[in-house]
Amino acid sequence: MKGLTKRQLEVAQFIENYIEENGYAPSVRNIADHFGFSPKAAFDHMTALKKKSIIKTADNLPRSLSIIKKTSRKDEDVIKVPVLGTTAAGAPIMSEEAYDGSVPIPVGLLGSAEKDNLYALRVRGDSMIEDGINDGDLAIIIKTKIANNGDIVAASIGEEEEYGITLKHFYRNAERYELRPANSAYKSLVSNHCEIHGKLLMIIRNY
Repeated sequence: MKGLTKRQLEVAQFIENYIEENGYAPSVRNIADHFGFSPKAAFDHMTALKKKSIIKTADNLPRSLSIIKKTSRKDEDVIKVPVLGTTAAGAPIMSEEAYDGSVPIPVGLLGSAEKDNLYALRVRGDSMIEDGINDGDLAIIIKTKIANNGDIVAASIGEEEEYGITLKHFYRNAERYELRPANSAYKSLVSNHCEIHGKLLMIIRNY
């Protein structure tokens, strides 16, 4: 569902399933225990879901939680995107380019993206933090060999691709390619050779 983080979606689905199975809503403690959260973290997730009009509660009434907008999806409405190693959002490192499991993503989050044209890379480093891309995130990538200036791409740069795959803003002029970070502590990577492996579609983060 658009506008929800992966964890918010999981919390919303837990609430919905709990109500269906028990006939009443889970408490904050139930949610915290299920996910291993602190009660405050569970409350914060519920607050975020209220702001996004997924759930509603009645003040001062226990278990008054109810679902406004359903989020549960059938298995066929979820695809498994393969995780293919690591991309650097810091000093570039080599991508392992090896299957490392998969991440389930609701189809509704993918828009018009071709479902068979996606893969995920684990982000390492902090050179994209000003764009909200953090170490440990999963970058969902659309396979492509072309990009426009300003696009965030998974790319390798240099004649021998010695830097491996890195996640940066792509720029090209008549003389060179530039992979530009979103962190003032880092410099751009510049070369007359660059290979694009895909464009960033979304970031998935576990809280």
